[in-house]
Amino acid sequence: MPTSIQRPRLTEAYCFPGVQLPYGLAVTEVKAAINAVYDLLHDINAFLVSRGYARLEDLLLGNAFAGLLSEVLVKSLSDHSATLVRNTYTGGHPDLILRGIYPNNAVLRAPEGLEVKSSRQSGGWQGHNPEAGWVMVFRYAVDSKTIPIEDRQPTKIVEVLAARLEMSDWNFSGRGATSRRTITASINRYGMAKLRGNPVYRDPAFAVGRRRS
Repeated sequence: MPTSIQRPRLTEAYCFPGVQLPYGLAVTEVKAAINAVYDLLHDINAFLVSRGYARLEDLLLGNAFAGLLSEVLVKSLSDHSATLVRNTYTGGHPDLILRGIYPNNAVLRAPEGLEVKSSRQSGGWQGHNPEAGWVMVFRYAVDSKTIPIEDRQPTKIVEVLAARLEMSDWNFSGRGATSRRTITASINRYGMAKLRGNPVYRDPAFAVGRRRS
């Protein structure tokens, strides 16, 4: 089997069992979400490559691939968590809400819950609006440079960070009247310090900053 489509393995030594997580969420549930991503990518990419196509992450634009990973992670966390469930409201916030509170598990804005983001970037993570609440960032690494393609390393999760952010932990970027750029808010250095200080999973080769004592 080509290296590029081999299933990566989660490294137990990179987990932080004492991490602070909200709403009864457990590290084992986060690990299950990571393994769900690995299973999906392995199965899809094995099929694609067998039919002469490139890997999924090589076919999709970066933001589309990140969005797919986020959806898989939210679904898996919802499946495994006893207290959190996927918010089924289209465009609803946050991604995961408390079980048994809202009809059909759908709400436009909930005061409590967990927002999930996936990104290749080591910082400066964005959202459409600044929001106060718990955020979990799944950082992943994609090998898009190795030639030949079949020797590329499989995509893997290299860091998972979690923290409760306040409005002051975001920088809002508006747009001019004639601009078509998407309105975004970015987590600032104070918010990133909170996230990096509370790692759930971290590959030392990709660490940025230090965990708080």
